[in-house]
Amino acid sequence: MATAAATKLTPHLLSLSSPLRRRKPLLRHLPPPLPRNDRSAALTLGLSSRRITCKATEVSVAEESSAAGDGENWVPVVPLSALPKGERRVIIQDGETILLLWYKDQVYAIENRSPAEGAYSEGLLNAKLTQDGCIVCPTTDSTFDLQTGEIKDWYPKNPVLRVLTPALRTLFIYPVKTDDKNIYIRMSGGVSSDASAEIVFSGKAQPGLTATDVNVEEVRMIVDEDQEGFGFTGKNELINGKAAVVGFLLLLDFELLTGKGILKGTGFLDFLYAVSNAFK
Repeated sequence: MATAAATKLTPHLLSLSSPLRRRKPLLRHLPPPLPRNDRSAALTLGLSSRRITCKATEVSVAEESSAAGDGENWVPVVPLSALPKGERRVIIQDGETILLLWYKDQVYAIENRSPAEGAYSEGLLNAKLTQDGCIVCPTTDSTFDLQTGEIKDWYPKNPVLRVLTPALRTLFIYPVKTDDKNIYIRMSGGVSSDASAEIVFSGKAQPGLTATDVNVEEVRMIVDEDQEGFGFTGKNELINGKAAVVGFLLLLDFELLTGKGILKGTGFLDFLYAVSNAFK
C-alpha cells in the first residue's frame, strides 16, 4: 500500500517540480516589478525622449534644406533711407557692379553694364526709363525690360550694327525686396548675409548725359560771348569775305596773263578778251 501510494504521488511531484524548473530561467531575465508610479515615470521618460529625438531630426533636416538649397540668399546692400525716390546708387557687391534705381514706387537692381556695349561700357547710370517699364542704353539706344531683362529693341538707330552684332544675352536682373530698414538683393553663391556693399555712386542721375567716370568731376567748356574767337561772328565773316575777293582777283589776274586755268574752259576769259577789244 505504501509503495503504491508513493508511486501515485511521485508523478504529481514530478509534474509540479518540472514547471518550476522551466520558469526559473525566465524569471532570472525579467527585471523586478516596479511600483505603479515608477512605471508611469518610465513610460513618460520614454515618450519624451522619442519626442525630443524626432524634433531634433526635423530641425536638422530644415537647416540642411535651407543651407543646401539653390545656393541663393538675400543680402542687405544699402539702407532704404539711403536711396531716396528719384535717385540712383551704383554699388559693388561680391565683385559685381549693381545699379539700384526707383521706377514707379518700386526698387530695381540691375547690372550696371549694357549687353549691347562691347568691352568699353559707360554703364546704365544715366540711362533713360520708358513708360512701359524699360531702360534704354545711353550709347546704343537698345531697350531692355526692367522686370525680366528681355531685349525689347536692339540697335534701333544702326541697322548695320544690328545685323553684325547679334544679341548674345539679356540684361541681368537681381531680385529685390525691401523692409522698413534695408534693401535686399538675392545673390547666387555663398555670399554671407552680413557682407557689406561698396557704394560707388550716390546721387541724382542725368538721363541722356553720359560720363566715363562718375567719380570724377568733368571739365566743362565755358563760352564767353564777349570774347571773339573762331565761329560765325560779324567780324570774322567780313574778314572771310575780303579774303575770298582778293583770292578771286589774284586768280583772275594769273589766268589773264597766262591764258590758262579754270576760267578758260568756262568762256569767261573769252568774254573778257572781247570786252577789252571792244574798248580798244
